[in-house]
Amino acid sequence: MVDIQIVPHELVQRISHSHGRLLKLLDGLDDRRASMDSALPGWTRGHVLKHLADNARAFERQARFALHGRRVDMYDGGQRMRDLSIDQGASHPLAQLREELEHAQRSLEEVWNLLTAEDWHRPVRFRNATVLDTALARWREAEIHAVDLAAGYRPCGWSLQFALHALDFLAARVPAGTRLVLRATDHDVDQVLGAGATVEVSGAVRDLAAWMAGRRPDGRLHTTAPELPELGPWPPDPAD
Repeated sequence: MVDIQIVPHELVQRISHSHGRLLKLLDGLDDRRASMDSALPGWTRGHVLKHLADNARAFERQARFALHGRRVDMYDGGQRMRDLSIDQGASHPLAQLREELEHAQRSLEEVWNLLTAEDWHRPVRFRNATVLDTALARWREAEIHAVDLAAGYRPCGWSLQFALHALDFLAARVPAGTRLVLRATDHDVDQVLGAGATVEVSGAVRDLAAWMAGRRPDGRLHTTAPELPELGPWPPDPAD
């Protein structure tokens, strides 16, 4: 695993930058393009935008309750209400989706900016983890779904620190019985994940992260196997 030092206030700045990029990507869209397919199967761009807004509110909810020593579900009403909200809101006009996303992101950042060093380590229901872990999760949501919008942002735009964080988080996707060796060709980064038969995959570090995230890399990956291994599911939230 790669040792990545995360400083909360620096992380919030990075996420704020990611939030701003999401809004900027919408400048090239209109209602028609917002209703078109995203890079996520079965979701339009509107679905992605509605999910991003709901997700920001969910993480704000985690932080606010944590400040009072309470742990609550990610979404009020659980997974069913999460899915219903996305399905019902995906067809809203782009201006409404943008306003909702902007407000949700701003409110989340405002809560985070109130936190003390100790508050970041308060427990939350999400992943049975901490408020800091919710910020890392929001970073993943904002960066990966920015790619899913298919509006001009690609994994090659990810920062090196984000790509390394994604590789660490997604290590659980290595299939059972496989010792996966990831070798970056553009940075001094090697990772050995899992145990079993060795398969090596090499390429640019951002392309490796994109592949591990289930997204199309910008460049070519090379493997010692006949083809790239089939990865397991996204790491589940153990609190579910």
